[in-house]
Amino acid sequence: MEFNVKGITFNKDDLSTVSLSDIKEDTISRCHYIHLLPGDRGALVLLRAGDYIEPEWIIKYRDKGLNSVYQIEVCSEEDLVEYKSMWRELKLARHQKEEFLLRDKIIKKVAQDFWVSDKKCFLSFVIACFEEFNIYDEVVINKYQRITMVLYHRAFLTSSISTLTALCNGYVDYKFIKDFYNTTFIMDYGLIEYENYNYALSLASESERNDPGSGIRCLEKYNRSESEKVLFVGHPNISYEFALNFKDQFNSPEILEVIQMHHEKCDGSGFPNGYSYSGMSDTETLLMFCDYFIPFKEHVFTFGDGDEILNDYFEKLNNFEGKYLLPINKLMANWKMMMNWATKKTEEKVAS
Repeated sequence: MEFNVKGITFNKDDLSTVSLSDIKEDTISRCHYIHLLPGDRGALVLLRAGDYIEPEWIIKYRDKGLNSVYQIEVCSEEDLVEYKSMWRELKLARHQKEEFLLRDKIIKKVAQDFWVSDKKCFLSFVIACFEEFNIYDEVVINKYQRITMVLYHRAFLTSSISTLTALCNGYVDYKFIKDFYNTTFIMDYGLIEYENYNYALSLASESERNDPGSGIRCLEKYNRSESEKVLFVGHPNISYEFALNFKDQFNSPEILEVIQMHHEKCDGSGFPNGYSYSGMSDTETLLMFCDYFIPFKEHVFTFGDGDEILNDYFEKLNNFEGKYLLPINKLMANWKMMMNWATKKTEEKVAS
């Protein structure tokens, strides 16, 4: 019998049993956790792969009398370990030549795993980056998840993409990549800081991503309050102020200042300060690229999802009309060049 629940399609044969006591709390779930209703009356998805496993989640279902649940393994533990090993190698690199060789190694594996192949899930890379670089405590992660899965998933995807963006553009220093990862992860936290994020703000955020300058018009179209408009326009500054609480954990805390710039535009029509391209640094344009790369939507981690993330999202960004307002043309050219190079190399390796 086939089930399709919350975007997850599976058969009974795909399931294995796991004890609740064996599920590790305060980690990102490697699996979809499922409960089958008696008599084949359906299935419930208790937790999806990529969700954060809070202690309360385990207590909740134990109190309901569940000692075990079904699971569908999504993340490759072998790939996760390999990605973490490569990041550690980069951390220990002794000279720049070694760093660039490791850059090539990481990008080639990403291309092989998630573009050339459709057998793997991007979650292995997401978790590897999180476990290697993340500095934020579970309070921050839980708040993202509790308030909106849209921004929760987006934080993990944009921060993972940030590491590849840095590598594709010649940034190979481990400390910079770690700082940039954590800067990207927190750039939209201002939207949930006051716990009033809602569907209208989500629509406005995605509208802004697809048509720079349209976010406020979207809120006006739906007759939203002035406080929501102020929050939308001011969220880069709010995110920056919140991130300063963690500045001691950054190698170069001044990188946090770029958060304030991720909605500025080439012609000065952006927000919150109306800076133009001449006032933007290279690091600020890197963050802008990551911001516009990933849509505002929930992501179901599944086998073969890497092509959508790495290729489809890039092509949509490359083809959208408002791109001229964003100073990211050079970054896009570098991304395409590196991914095409890596894809060609990995395809040749597969063919041989």
